[in-house]
Amino acid sequence: MTEEIKDICALCKHFKMKEYPAYAAVGLGRCMGYENDPITKLANPYIPPSKKKCVRFVQDWAGTAKRIEWIEKQRAKQKG
Repeated sequence: MTEEIKDICALCKHFKMKEYPAYAAVGLGRCMGYENDPITKLANPYIPPSKKKCVRFVQDWAGTAKRIEWIEKQRAKQKG
């Protein structure tokens, strides 16, 4: 796993795509890390998986291997 992959939202447990298929279809997921914060709300919680992680980042250790595999597939598609 490269440093570049380690530093993105797609590996965070707060980043969800399966629950939001319409957004996933256009390459976006939803950040759930700010859902219960009455002070800080995201203007747009629908973000690309490749966005740089934020201070709310929590590694999704249980799903890391699957997520990395998915990330690499997406990158391969983008390269053509």
